Amino acid sequence: MSRTTDRKGVFLALRLAVVAVCIVLAVRVVQIQVFDHEHYAHIAEVVWGRDLTLEPDRGRLTDREGRPLAVSVTTWDIGVASSRMQDPAATAGRLAPVLDADEGRLARKLAGARGRHLALARKVVLTREQKLSLEKDPSVTLDAVVTRVYPYDGIGASIIGFFRYGASDTVATGLELGLAADLAGTPGLARDVRTPVGSRSLGRIVQQEPRDGSDVALTLDIDLQAICERELATAVREYGARGGSVLVLDPGNGDVLAAASWPLMATREGPHRDGAVWINRNFTSQYEPGSVFKVFTMASLLHNCAIDTATVFDCSDPRFDGYTIDNERHHRYGNLNLMRAFTRSSNIYFARAVLNLKDEEFYRDLQAFGFGKPTTLPYGAQPAGLLREPARWSRRSKSTLAIGQEIAVTPLQLGLALCAVANGGTLYAPRLVSAITDPATGRTRELPPVVMRRVISPELAAVIRTAMGRVVKEGTGVAARMDWITTGGKTGTAQLSLDGGAYEPGAYMASFGGLVPLDDPRLVILTVLERPRGIYHFASQSAVPLFRNIVLAIRNETDWLTDVPGGLTALVEAPVPRDEVEVPDVLFLNVASAAQRLAAAGLDISGAERDGFVVQQVPAAGTRCLPGTTVTLTVGPRQPEKMVELSLCPDFSGLSDRQVRSLAARLGIRAELRGNGYAVAQDIAPGEPLSGRSVTITMEKVWP
Repeated sequence: MSRTTDRKGVFLALRLAVVAVCIVLAVRVVQIQVFDHEHYAHIAEVVWGRDLTLEPDRGRLTDREGRPLAVSVTTWDIGVASSRMQDPAATAGRLAPVLDADEGRLARKLAGARGRHLALARKVVLTREQKLSLEKDPSVTLDAVVTRVYPYDGIGASIIGFFRYGASDTVATGLELGLAADLAGTPGLARDVRTPVGSRSLGRIVQQEPRDGSDVALTLDIDLQAICERELATAVREYGARGGSVLVLDPGNGDVLAAASWPLMATREGPHRDGAVWINRNFTSQYEPGSVFKVFTMASLLHNCAIDTATVFDCSDPRFDGYTIDNERHHRYGNLNLMRAFTRSSNIYFARAVLNLKDEEFYRDLQAFGFGKPTTLPYGAQPAGLLREPARWSRRSKSTLAIGQEIAVTPLQLGLALCAVANGGTLYAPRLVSAITDPATGRTRELPPVVMRRVISPELAAVIRTAMGRVVKEGTGVAARMDWITTGGKTGTAQLSLDGGAYEPGAYMASFGGLVPLDDPRLVILTVLERPRGIYHFASQSAVPLFRNIVLAIRNETDWLTDVPGGLTALVEAPVPRDEVEVPDVLFLNVASAAQRLAAAGLDISGAERDGFVVQQVPAAGTRCLPGTTVTLTVGPRQPEKMVELSLCPDFSGLSDRQVRSLAARLGIRAELRGNGYAVAQDIAPGEPLSGRSVTITMEKVWP
């Protein structure tokens, strides 16, 4: 009986113990699963797996012809975790063909690893089949390394910029930064699940697929970019400049075709001590444009009917009301009309003419051309330029603005304003991106040109282009003249201003804004050189030849100007009809004599209503036209009688060989020409008595 009782007690104790254990376990399960669930779930996640960021493929950058400028390439760092390796010979057999290694030697190396991880090769390019083969071996480690590659190396580096993949962050400049929202894409998320013992991979669970970046097509032409960079480098060396830039735009839509900037980058390899190689001056620098700005002063003057092309001012008197503005080299041009003043780049003329404008009219027109406002280009650190409101102008501000001082512009702003003159008066927003393609859907979103506004009429734009053509034909831009194509432009030789507002002695910015071809502009090319040495500080001696060399290279190396006759292309001249007559030269004749000579040739006359001397004729002398064609004369004030009576020496400066000889013959003066081209000096000063002496005139091929 006692034994039975004892057994019952033992079983009861066991049952109670089991119940207690179950209760404890149940309580523990409830604690783990309910109260401490997040804590233990986190521990399990750490032990059994980890979150992985799935990097998207960065979009490509291409030029206007689809040529890749920036692409992302995935390579692989290959290694072996020997602790997971089962058969060194089999692993070596998979790796040897990929690494181009000796299989036996590699097998011995793997066998001697003794549990260590071996790094075998970095940045290896794998085919899809090679990658799948290596992934079948659990001991092989493949770490993706994504690299940004630039197929054209340093060409266009300051525009394209760079992008670097980093462990914790990324670094970018240029368009790689400005277009990051389109290029970068969206990262994905995956879970790498592993066993708690041995940490063997059980596979990857993709929680969110990455969204690859979009491909971006640029308006750049990489061939034009290479030409501009090469010619800019040559010019900087030849003219001793400290810097410079070249900008090429399509005037029909505002496309940026090329934008070269000094200093240039020869190659992306290695360190770059000068960080300026990543900065494009066309977009980020601002400067006083000088006489190039007279293009827009002329536009405002004619648009508001403040003057007309026949309006004449005395361009010899630099004195204004309380201030002085003089011509370059203190030239005394005498009386000039608008076209001749523009051709000779007379500061005095434009400083006087602009006084006929109201302050608000001039300010409104300059704003309409885009000055004083930042552009919409996707490139960082763009300044707005400087254009102060009329309320902040001084007494001389309007006159100095007229000649490109007291204003700061970027080359891009200036180039776009020139495009408006080239295309007939429409100002476009700058365009660097033409299309964006989503790789997931294959859909392409076109970005059409954006019209900002009409700034001048087509008729006024044509008048300004004619004036720019004369600058190349007979003015400061004569070095841009070519026999196979018509070009036009405007030079600018501007002093560099210091921070305090004064000008730095001997420091200049030489620039030339050119249109090619002039009659139907396809390209606007702006060349700028900073601090060219010596005589090269004149734009006519540096910026203009740079423009010419670029145009010639474009003609020879690209398709942009291939259908313009030139080079070996024969120029076919149509036979001259017998009934056409040649326009006689009536420059510097008095109105009566000019009218008599034109009437004798069977031509009509316009503009001869006032007395004076003819200072311009259209069509020009030598032009063949039908009888009855109207020749428009621009008449300047009558020459002072005392000059005629005293036989005083006239001013020959800036006149061509033909013009010098013609003027001398009409005035009965003996003239001796030394050299040929344009008059730059004379041994008898203008206004001095001749007393029967002959005047010796020094001529140079390029009129400075």
